[in-house]
Amino acid sequence: MKKIFFTGEKGIGKSTLLEKVIENIDCSIGGFIQEKEFAEGMKIFKVISLYNPDDNYIMGRYDMKKEKMHMDMDIFNVIANDVLLKSLYSRDLIVLDELGFMEENAPLFKDTIFKILNSDKHVIGVLKECDGDFVQKIAKREDVQVIRIDKNNRNFMEGKILQILQENDVRLKEKLIVES
Repeated sequence: MKKIFFTGEKGIGKSTLLEKVIENIDCSIGGFIQEKEFAEGMKIFKVISLYNPDDNYIMGRYDMKKEKMHMDMDIFNVIANDVLLKSLYSRDLIVLDELGFMEENAPLFKDTIFKILNSDKHVIGVLKECDGDFVQKIAKREDVQVIRIDKNNRNFMEGKILQILQENDVRLKEKLIVES
């Protein structure tokens, strides 16, 4: 069973594509998606739990005037325990949105990600384009398929990805079952 990740340049639509794909899946979903909000000169990075959508966590704030990032590294431990481990033990598919350089200094979080990847759970997510050891270890796994999203393919990748998921025994909503 392949674990599927999207990659591509910043702002190309990876997370948007991930959300469209998730809407078409008909099984229990855990993990998380990320959102960015803008408020008073700050870019706020939030993690939204798919295990319990009422839970969301602020990972960091980027002060656009000072060009400084303020990270809450402890929040990675909370996400590992309260979102990822619970998802691993009780959901069919795990979503991992925007894995990248921020996680390099979060050992519990990284260990939990590899525990998920070593499991028999279906995984779909986004890998940031970066040279970090964490992202490279994920991308180089034999059971991981990395799909590059660019402006030439982003508008028709949803159907292709749904077909790959269906071929890997992920249940899709009835109206969307892809004929092979």
